[in-house]
Amino acid sequence: MNILVYSGEGTSRTSLAHTVRSLRSLVGQHYDVMKIDSKGLATEPWEESTALLVIPGGRDIPYTRDLHGPVIEKIQEYVRAGGKFWGICAGAYFASDRIVFEVGTPLEVQGNRELKFFGGECRGVVYPGFVYDSEQGAIAVEVRVNKEALGAGTEAAAAKDGLAERTRVYFNGGGFFVDAERYPGTEVLAWYDDDSNEGGDSTRKAAMVACQVGQGLALLTGVHPEYDAAHLDAANPEYGPLPNVVSRLLEKDRERVSLLRSLIMKLGIKLTHPNISTTAPQTAPVEDDAVNPELPPGAIQGIPDVTPLYLASLHPSYTAELTRSLRSLVTAEGLIKEPNDTFQLIASPQQSVPVHTSTLSETAEGESEEKIIKNLVLCPDDVPSPTQTPHFAMGDFFRHLQHIRPPSKDLHFGNWLMYGQVVSSTQTMLDKNFAFCQHLPNGFVCNATTQVAGRGRGRNSWISPPGCLQFSMVLRHPVQARHASAVFVQYLVALAVVESVCSLPGYEDVPLRLKWPNDIYADAPLEGGQEQAGPKMVKIGGVLVNSNFSGSEFLLVIGCGVNTTNPNPTTSINHIIRYHNKVTGKNLGLFTQETLLAHILVKLEEMYGLFLHGNGTGFAQLEHTYYRRWLHSNAFVTLTTMTPHRKVRIQGITLDYGLLRTVAVDEQGRDVEGEEYRLQPDGNSFDMLKGLISTKA
Repeated sequence: MNILVYSGEGTSRTSLAHTVRSLRSLVGQHYDVMKIDSKGLATEPWEESTALLVIPGGRDIPYTRDLHGPVIEKIQEYVRAGGKFWGICAGAYFASDRIVFEVGTPLEVQGNRELKFFGGECRGVVYPGFVYDSEQGAIAVEVRVNKEALGAGTEAAAAKDGLAERTRVYFNGGGFFVDAERYPGTEVLAWYDDDSNEGGDSTRKAAMVACQVGQGLALLTGVHPEYDAAHLDAANPEYGPLPNVVSRLLEKDRERVSLLRSLIMKLGIKLTHPNISTTAPQTAPVEDDAVNPELPPGAIQGIPDVTPLYLASLHPSYTAELTRSLRSLVTAEGLIKEPNDTFQLIASPQQSVPVHTSTLSETAEGESEEKIIKNLVLCPDDVPSPTQTPHFAMGDFFRHLQHIRPPSKDLHFGNWLMYGQVVSSTQTMLDKNFAFCQHLPNGFVCNATTQVAGRGRGRNSWISPPGCLQFSMVLRHPVQARHASAVFVQYLVALAVVESVCSLPGYEDVPLRLKWPNDIYADAPLEGGQEQAGPKMVKIGGVLVNSNFSGSEFLLVIGCGVNTTNPNPTTSINHIIRYHNKVTGKNLGLFTQETLLAHILVKLEEMYGLFLHGNGTGFAQLEHTYYRRWLHSNAFVTLTTMTPHRKVRIQGITLDYGLLRTVAVDEQGRDVEGEEYRLQPDGNSFDMLKGLISTKA
């Protein structure tokens, strides 16, 4: 499921960045936190796959200009049908029946609004001094929390959960919800603290409300509980001298995090670590089918810190050769400086690893992004010790890779491995650093236990949890191989994941499937102990392939993630195997990250060799195996990009460019002769079999 954060015109870049970061840190292991603009809200089929829609702080007037009419109706219907909405500051003004803002000043805004999730007036600003596009009016305000409304129950339970009666949060231009208690279906979650209300109005002002809208819920906050003071610049002169808004927020940040967690739970969103008390930091293990690793330091409180990368090879000579190549990129300062990342080479695991300070840089979208120098530890003689890589045994991986490789074949995928316990993104480190990637050998693999900015289709990004095998691989694909189009590589990788399990003796009927174009699905038991009701299809993995030209070849970076041992957020390969054992009476062994990665790489290299160097027919040699594993034979889909919409039946994949072959059908489901369509995904990540781009054959 997705959490969508509006990023259109009028959105505050700072509010957007804090909203996305806070959500990813708290729920990113269960949801893909994505940005969406007004066009996306208007045209994409986002509703069915969205758990929460957020409109962050910014300016209400641009919101009214870009989000109106059919878009508003679409959002309203989504919430009425059970969806969840969060409006923050300007997003809260926008979602009220009426806005009254800075009356009698040059900033005055008054008028009715279309969304009307709160049936009354949102009036501001509560505290004077607001200045557009500035932090001069920002303050740390006290709010009094309605514990009972937030589901904390008794005071003892609230104390246990770390939810304080008074909490300090960021404020800059927000309003309050006038007479909120009088509106049916509206529940006040917090009030501005009377003691800190410098306006002199003794009337309790509602700072946060939850509004029942049909079957759904809208949370509106005049303040910014999502702002993390650790990512604000206390030295900014607009905040004034210390102690200022940043230092005051830092004093009470633990209480703010508890409040934010409670608000997210109020919306019915699943937290990554739901039972953690912020009053007593601890390390909570992730439930794991095969192993039970501890989370990296910091995972409880938010996004964990990036850890060193370790580079090792199947043979020391491979490491020595690659080290010589990488050293040619090193600057006088001893760094490899690339467009997206900077690496510092560490000569051996015995050498001390320096501590680097993160810096802020501007992204192409104009947002602030943290960057830190990545330590790349070279392992010239042997793999790092288990204490250095406790969650992935590189030696076990290399041993298993050698053991399962057919002795008659000269295979190379996985001979070089770069592993990090916590990384930004394995895909980004290779794909966005072109010179670095050019120096990496064919079949080079980068994997991680946890990614804090995992890459998906488009600009999607998420936090991937321990228990998910996530890796990226460099593949040099010849441009002149016309019979073997690079577009099929994504199909080969997804097929390799399924075949690496289902081609093993005894595992043939483990229910893993392929969803076009690049997802891995499984027949999973229903939740809540309803196994007798039968299986359901759930996603457990996906593939992403990025490409660049390099001379006479495509420099492909293949990204793959597949849930191996962690039962969240859907299920895992090991859980499926355990259930398969239960219903069949078998005793099939479970996979570790090390063994599954080795099996996938061997299977992928075998199939890629056949695809590229077989009898010259490319993917046709693997077509039967692919169809045996996929979900779509003779399935019906509707082409929503056509007017009127057209219902078609899936026939297969074209062998030239890997497009989906379909034929139109009539109302009875019969083929319409001569009306065939070739389909490609339109790039959205909501449902690949909706909104397909069609080309009439």
